[in-house]
Order: sequence, then C-alpha cells, then structure tokens
Amino acid sequence: MLAEFEGTVSGHRDGHGFVLRDDGEADIYLPPNEMRAVLHKDRVKARIVRHDRKNRPEGRVTEIIERSPNPIIGRLLQESGVWLVAPEDKRYGQDVLIPKGAIGTAKPGQIVVVQLTEPPALFGQPVGRVKEVLGEIDDPGMEIEIAVRKYGVPHEFGDAALALARTLPDAVRPADKKGRVDLTDIPLVTIDGEDARDFDDAVYCEPAKVGRGKGWRLLVAIADVSHYVETGSAIDIDAYDRATSVYFPRRVIPMLPEKLSNGLCSLNPNVERLCMVCDMLVNAKGEVHAYQFYPAVMFSHARFTYTEV
Repeated sequence: MLAEFEGTVSGHRDGHGFVLRDDGEADIYLPPNEMRAVLHKDRVKARIVRHDRKNRPEGRVTEIIERSPNPIIGRLLQESGVWLVAPEDKRYGQDVLIPKGAIGTAKPGQIVVVQLTEPPALFGQPVGRVKEVLGEIDDPGMEIEIAVRKYGVPHEFGDAALALARTLPDAVRPADKKGRVDLTDIPLVTIDGEDARDFDDAVYCEPAKVGRGKGWRLLVAIADVSHYVETGSAIDIDAYDRATSVYFPRRVIPMLPEKLSNGLCSLNPNVERLCMVCDMLVNAKGEVHAYQFYPAVMFSHARFTYTEV
C-alpha cells in the first residue's frame, strides 16, 4: 500500500494543480484529469503514483477530507440557455453551473458571490447558487468588493455588536469624566494624512525647564477605546476577529462600528473626547527625563495634515 499524505489543493490557471503537503515535503503535481473532482483550497488525502522525467512526484487524490468553505466570486454568464459563473480567480479551473431558480436577482454579466450546493465530480461540474450580487464589472470599487470576500475580510458586524453600539452615547457624558484629568483647555491637535477618516492620536508641546536646562513638555493622547468596549462584549469579540482596520484605496473596513471608529473614539476637532495620555518632560537632546500616564478628557483644537504642519 502506497503511503498517503494530507494537504491542500492549489489550482493553476492552466488546468493542473498541486497538493501542498501538511508535512512540508515537496508539492505533488496533479494532472488536469485529477483536478476535475477537486477545487482550489480543498483539503485532500493523496498518494504519489509516479515521477516524471525530472523526478518530480505526480499524485492521485484518494479522498476529499473537506471542501473549502470559501465562496467563489465570478461573472454570471448565460450560454445557450445555461447559467454559469466564471470564477474571477483562475485557480478555480471550472465554471460553476447555476440552476435557473438559483440566480436570484442577478443579471448576465454581473459579478456575484456563489455558494456551492454540489461539489465537482469526475463527470460533473460544480453546482451553486448566487448568494450575493456585487454589481457590474466596471463599477467603481468592484476590485475592493471582490478582494474583501476573496480573502474573507470580516466586513459586516454582528447584530449583537450593532445593537450594543446603538446603546452608546453620542457625546462624552459628565459621568464619563469621573477620575479623569481635564485637558480641554490645552490645545492638543491631530496630525494625519489628507484622506484620513479616523483620528486616533493627538499631540501638544511647549517649551519647559527640564532639570537645570531647557527642554519641552510633550503630551501625547490616544483615544480611550477601553472606556466604551468592555472585554468579552459583542463589540470586543467582533474587533478581536478583525484584529485591525483594513485600509483600501477609497474605503476603510473598520475594526469597530462606525459610532466608535468615526465618533466617540475619533479625536475629531472641537468636541470633547476621552483619552489616555503620556505626559513627558523631554530634554534638549530629545531624551525623556520624566513621564506619567493618566486617563483624561481632551478637546482637539485643530485637525492638521502632515503637509500643513
């Protein structure tokens, strides 16, 4: 009995593919006929059946362990009465058949997201249903819509997180200021790029005596998200899934619901915001002489850009 190994299928636009082995050994070549029953990113068991003239291993899939859960994104086409989706990612070597009742509101030529209902087989194409219509191929931002889904970027907040965000205030309340240093009279400012949408940090600096010499007092404030997002809450769990905000040209997929990312936790000019501050004395050589951290309330006096500054 030939040894079997497990791995993930990687398709190639020319019709063949490879099994990327879990054990880190060399990839195994799968000829086009072996690729007919599997799709890019499926998990499989395979074995080596021969070596080619250059001694590269060629394999056969013996078992499909798990079908890739990733939806397929592509263009909906109608060819002689049959509906098909041609995948945008050419590593998926087969078009997906769409039964007439499964196209939803999609129209020919549109970019759609497809959920497979029947995997491919040696003698049959994969079958799926249209899950979401993204729009026309030349719509502005279409490449972003495709990328977001192709790489599984979480772009929708859960109902629980959105419900929790709706319960948050629109502005800083008197009770929120308890135990915080009032810095609202200090002209802290934000400095970001021209097209920045959220303002996380603010700075202020003034000449000061440091020890016996001259230096600076430097305040750096950062929005205090922890005041509004409790550990283990629905917003925290969604944010943990995302890890960061994701920036595309013309679009941001935020880590936190908009009420926080563009509101309460954005140091917008001329509004009070809760922040954490590092208050420092810096000597003339730029060395930090003394510092302290504290929670505060601030009021950004200006939204500057790097160019202006």
